[in-house]
Formats: sequence, C-alpha cells, structure tokens
Amino acid sequence: MDVAILLAAGRGRRLGQPKALMDLGGRTALQRCLQALSAGGVDEVRVVYDGRSDPPPAPGARLVPNPDPERGQTSSVRAGLACAPPLDPDGNDRLLLHTVDHPLVSGDDVGRLIAAHAGRAPGIEIVAPSVDGRRGHPTVFSARMAPEFLALSDAEPAHRVIRRDAERVAHLVMDNPWLVQDIDTPADLARARAALRGT
Repeated sequence: MDVAILLAAGRGRRLGQPKALMDLGGRTALQRCLQALSAGGVDEVRVVYDGRSDPPPAPGARLVPNPDPERGQTSSVRAGLACAPPLDPDGNDRLLLHTVDHPLVSGDDVGRLIAAHAGRAPGIEIVAPSVDGRRGHPTVFSARMAPEFLALSDAEPAHRVIRRDAERVAHLVMDNPWLVQDIDTPADLARARAALRGT
C-alpha cells in the first residue's frame, strides 16, 4: 500500500493566503497535488491541514487536522502517521511525503518515484527526486521508517531522517524543475502561473 502524507497546514504568511488554496490554472494547489498523487498510483492520501480552520475541499482524501501547526512541519508529519490504519513495517507499504507548496509535480513524476522505490537496491530505504543536484518533493520512504519520524521533536525537521544515513538514500535524477521549486511568495506564484500558461 502506498500512502501519501500531504502537508497542507501552512497559512502562507508571505504568500498572503493559505498555500492549499492557491489558484493555479483554475485548480487549487491542493487539487493539483491530489490529482498528481492519485495519477501516480498512491492508494491513500492523508491531507494534514490547520485544525484551527475549516477543512479544505479534498475529495477522496483523508483529512487530518493538526490542532497546532505553529509547532512546525514535523508535527504535521506525526499527525499524518498517527491516524489509522497504520503502515505495515514488515510488508511492502510505502510512505510518500509531499508538500502542498509543490503543486506542479505530475502524476508521471510520482509514478517514477514509486517505481524506483519498488525496484531499489538492497539497503535503500528512501528515494528522493533530484533536479540539477537539488533534492525535492515528494520523497518515498519504506514504511519501516515511520517510527523515526514519530520520534522527532517539534524542533527537528523531517529531513533529518533523510540526512541521518546517506547510504540508505537513492536520488532519482529527474527534469521537472517544480520538484525542487516551492511556492512561498507572490512572485513564486506568478512564475508558476506563467509556467502553466507556457509563457
């Protein structure tokens, strides 16, 4: 089973609006992420949102409130992992971590990452996209790594799990620049909209 945790609790202070609700070509960032994850073969998406606000429209996804997202992104990862059913650490379950501020990832991108993890070499537990030497989103983890995320404190970023042991990480070279470009500001949003228009 392939389960994605989509982090969508950010208020987008620099952007001036919640990132999940950014309009990109007539669809929200959240809708685009959900479509890409589904098209890429993900079985279940858990959308972690700001529990102090109304839940965002997320058809087909499991909505998981984070009651205090100000604690940081790691608290949202833990919230997504804590909801049932748990991942099977001894089976073939996979965990994908994705962020709603990377909404121009395609279903093909997601599918290639899942396939790379399925065909990984012995000892590899993590497959991350790499564009021009930069690591991006989403990243795919073996389900047995879930306890490492649950053990992180609020002050510890989730990427600490990736950086803990380089020997268990494989980087899949890809060419979609939006795998490594997030949308944090109005200028970023304008560039994303221009990319969708082909200008």
